[in-house]
Amino acid sequence: MRRKVFQDFANLFCQRVIDLPEGYDLASFVHYGSGRYRLSIVTGECSYNDTSIPKLRTCDVYAEWLSAQLEKHGVDPNGIKEAVLEIDVTVQEVNLRSSYGHRFADAHFYFDCHSRISTGEKAYIGHMSGNKKWGFDWYYEKLYGKLPDVWPRAITS
Repeated sequence: MRRKVFQDFANLFCQRVIDLPEGYDLASFVHYGSGRYRLSIVTGECSYNDTSIPKLRTCDVYAEWLSAQLEKHGVDPNGIKEAVLEIDVTVQEVNLRSSYGHRFADAHFYFDCHSRISTGEKAYIGHMSGNKKWGFDWYYEKLYGKLPDVWPRAITS
């Protein structure tokens, strides 16, 4: 049963990125640009194209979720050696608009997500791809301040 539970967790990590990504992370994807993001759920370390970046919110959200699920299933959390998400993100069609003095922004995001949960005996792998258009303006302003007029990072057209 434990193996089925870990495989389900690996699959759900990717599914949650595709179906309902964290708004703060969407803002970070726009800020840093298209590329490969690596998130360690266990340590909280994150990178963008192999360069260290501040921890993305998904790390805390997933760590909390994983801890609750392990407790629910009676699994010792010390059995998890590694829980990693690698997400290839393509950000396209950033759309800025103004209405009555407010600025709004959205973009089209493509995700190719790979997850790996490793125990001492086995690695459980998940993979899922998908794309959606999401708004990110409020989250961007909370993290980085005012929305720029031009996106300076590697946004794919």
